[in-house]
Amino acid sequence: MSRLEARYRRLLACYPRDHRALHEEEMIGVLLAGARPGQTRPHPADVADLLWGALRVHGRRAFGPVSASAWRDGPAVALALWPFLILISTLATQLLLSAESLHNVGLAALRRSTVVLFVAEAVVVAALPALAVLLGRRWIAVLGVVAFALYSARHPYLLHLDALLFPDHGVVLLAQVAALVIAFLPAAHRAVRLVPRRAFLAWGPPAVAGLTASKAVVRWVDVLAHQDIVAWKPVPWLVVVALAAGHACRSAVGRRAALILFLPAAALGDLGDLPFVSTPTALAQLGCAALAFTAAAVLGRRRRGPVAPAG
Repeated sequence: MSRLEARYRRLLACYPRDHRALHEEEMIGVLLAGARPGQTRPHPADVADLLWGALRVHGRRAFGPVSASAWRDGPAVALALWPFLILISTLATQLLLSAESLHNVGLAALRRSTVVLFVAEAVVVAALPALAVLLGRRWIAVLGVVAFALYSARHPYLLHLDALLFPDHGVVLLAQVAALVIAFLPAAHRAVRLVPRRAFLAWGPPAVAGLTASKAVVRWVDVLAHQDIVAWKPVPWLVVVALAAGHACRSAVGRRAALILFLPAAALGDLGDLPFVSTPTALAQLGCAALAFTAAAVLGRRRRGPVAPAG
């Protein structure tokens, strides 16, 4: 292979894999046939034409008629995953509250029914929408709404406007709505089946661990004395979200679901201080997320096996 051909092939790597499998050799033949004798580098006009062509192919696949089903299923999958994210957030919060109670009171906290009830009812309210989506049972979705109503009656401040806008409260109501939509709309329920159940089992534990670690930094580290450590609080959860997003990018539907869910999911780990930390720290944190995303995407690409249409 000549140096010119190798450089042309590197440019053609910008095209989707299945497109290259069908047209790469033909394109290489045309490009080499038009090259001057002794030419070792692609002409700038050819470079621009190849890059523009790759952009158009990706654009047609991302937004053209061929991607209609992916744009239909992607938001449905994102909507279906939201109750699971809220369950993960609730589990992380209640784990920390339980650990604090055990630290402050000892095992006596387990004998206090009010403490156990406070932890259990929050987990149940968050778990019912996730179960409704996972099992596709309408009665569980309705039961989840009833449980949320009873929980809100015991804690009326949850329905105040300022509380609904708070990350730990309003998003639970959104999870209930998502469960009802998934349970009662057949098209949305079919989209959920695109996510294997084993994926929930595989990603659940690291997600809970990552979000618990992020929340624990704020609760257990002296904010004033260790601001340099607290500034890194979003990173454990951000890395988990980035890994999941990179893993999801193996499919067209997964890419769209990840695009919709990434920022809302990352916000559960409290990204509010990110604009106020020093620029090198913020770039380092975003770099950790970008590295995790890239690693998961590359690993998933290598495991995908045969060439599949991209979109």
